[in-house]
Formats: sequence, C-alpha cells, structure tokens
Amino acid sequence: MALLSLAASSFAGPLHDAAKAGNSALVKQLIDKGADLSEPDATGEPALVIAALAGKPDVVAVLLDRGNDVEIRNKGGLTALHAASYGGYLDIVEMLVKRGADVNDVKNFYHMSPLHAAAEEGHADIVAFLLAQKADIEAKERNGYTPLTQAGWRSHWEAADLLLKAGATCQKAEIVGDWLYGECTKRQ
Repeated sequence: MALLSLAASSFAGPLHDAAKAGNSALVKQLIDKGADLSEPDATGEPALVIAALAGKPDVVAVLLDRGNDVEIRNKGGLTALHAASYGGYLDIVEMLVKRGADVNDVKNFYHMSPLHAAAEEGHADIVAFLLAQKADIEAKERNGYTPLTQAGWRSHWEAADLLLKAGATCQKAEIVGDWLYGECTKRQ
C-alpha cells in the first residue's frame, strides 16, 4: 500500500481524516507506522480534538490508549473535552474525564470551560455530568459570561435550570440585558 511507505510526518493528513471518519483500524495502522499524535492538521486541529468533535468514541479511545495527551489543544487552546462537550457526546466526555481531562479547563483563547460549551449548545446531559464532576458554575469566559448566561442566550432552559438548581446565579441586567436577566430570575 503506497500510503504506508510515506514518511511519518506525512501521516498527519491521513490520521486526521481517519479520526474524523471514525476509522479506528486505520488510525491504529497510521500510529503503528509512526504518525505523530501531537501534530495538528492544516487548520490547527489535533486528531484527538477532531475525533471528539466528530463523535467518534472508538477513535478517541485508540488515540488515548496509544498515548495521546488528553489535554492536547487546538490552535485556540481548546481540548477534546471542550469539543465533545460542544458536540454533545456524553460518552466521549465521560471517557475523557475518566482519563484525566480537566472539567474546569479555561486555558484557551476564549477562557471557556467545557461547561460553557455544553451549556451554550444545550446539552443538558453533559451539563449534569460536568456539574457532578465539580465543574465551576460561575466560571467566566473572556467576555465575562457564565455558563448560565450562555445557556440562557440560546434559550436552552433545561441546561439553564440544571445550572440554577446547582446554585448558579443570574448575571446582572447591565451585563446580560434586561430580557435575559428577567428570564433567568423568574426561573430561580
């Protein structure tokens, strides 16, 4: 097979494509032939983040089993846990946390936590899981907004209600606007 005779550094494209497609057998084969797990694709995404965002738990498991750093970051500083939380893949979120991913990671350009990502996209199951893992309900992303505010702006009230029940507080109207403040406070 011509692909397998290429230099290890040229496996980046095929590894990322295989990760996105969920082809765990090809991912294993490319790693065995020397693919660099830390090398990002042309857009700055490492294979683990790609697999997590694409919802490919088998590939995520292979990458982690083969030594991929669970905290590897894309060019914006986001991890696979951010990606899986945003994408709504609870099975991957659980796997990453079990493997040591930081539920309170905000070391990225956006200062966004995985809880922000899940709340913003309305993934209540992931919000509940992250809250059970002691995610910071009052973490503020770079614009100063909490996960509750992120959920509220997108009208993801199931996620917002979970955050409120866990003790999140509504941000003031001068920060989030009268409409969101009103919607949030009537749910307390």
